[in-house]
Amino acid sequence: MNLARLYLKFLISFLFFAFFVTSTPSQNKSCETISEDRKIEILLKRIGNFDGSFIRNGDLHKPKEAENHLRYKLKEAKNSFFAPDPKDWTAKLFIEKIATKSFLSGTPYQIRDSKGKDTPASTWLYQELKKIELCHSQ
Repeated sequence: MNLARLYLKFLISFLFFAFFVTSTPSQNKSCETISEDRKIEILLKRIGNFDGSFIRNGDLHKPKEAENHLRYKLKEAKNSFFAPDPKDWTAKLFIEKIATKSFLSGTPYQIRDSKGKDTPASTWLYQELKKIELCHSQ
């Protein structure tokens, strides 16, 4: 009788522990809060891996070319005397000031998907940022 009672206590304790552990919020490492620099890096990688083309000043560019160009623009902007402090850069600031239009001509960048549909780069980037923030806000 004592052995059965001990077994029952153990089973109840184990089930309680298992319930407690599984009902705590998930600690999914892929969806934890991330820095603004990390968001920018994710956006740049998504640009580089995009299945389509980027249109800059009327010319088509491969995704990797667009990624490299935006990395260059970001580096130059962060090193500018008039730029915000590097720690103050946000993903939204990156989209607004760097990734959506030509600095020289002012012409908005476009993204052409694999089906030939053009979308303003700002629209696409804000959609991607929203996906990143939804995942990483949990």
